[in-house]
Amino acid sequence: MKAHDGMYIDGAWRPAAGRDTIAVVNPADEQVIAEVPAGGAEDVDAAVRAARAALPAWAATAPAERAARIAALRDVLVARKDEIAGTVTAELGAPLPFSQAVHAGVPILVAGSYAELAASYAFEEKVGNSTVYAEPVGVVGAITPW
Repeated sequence: MKAHDGMYIDGAWRPAAGRDTIAVVNPADEQVIAEVPAGGAEDVDAAVRAARAALPAWAATAPAERAARIAALRDVLVARKDEIAGTVTAELGAPLPFSQAVHAGVPILVAGSYAELAASYAFEEKVGNSTVYAEPVGVVGAITPW
């Protein structure tokens, strides 16, 4: 069993604010395969503070550099595709080929398309005698199903 005692916030692994954990159970054999921190409100607040603090630098980053960073993320996902698919299969009970194609493969495709979009998108557009700028404006919070 893997024990994960940290949360990735502000570019580093750090302990969760609370001590509660969540057991990750393999649905195929009902064995606990990992324990993960149960993040709480303090952890969410820390992540939001970190994201807000990072926003000015990200907004000032040139589109080509944003594209390069997203492409680098895609490359890491490619390098870890088998590990990601294996973990998802153990966690969800999905067949391995499905996990490889969907749970590991789709994020690779999405990151690649975002990298291409960041490299080619017109972040500045002339409309009549006005200029419209598309720029980052804030932090987005999302609750995902797992």
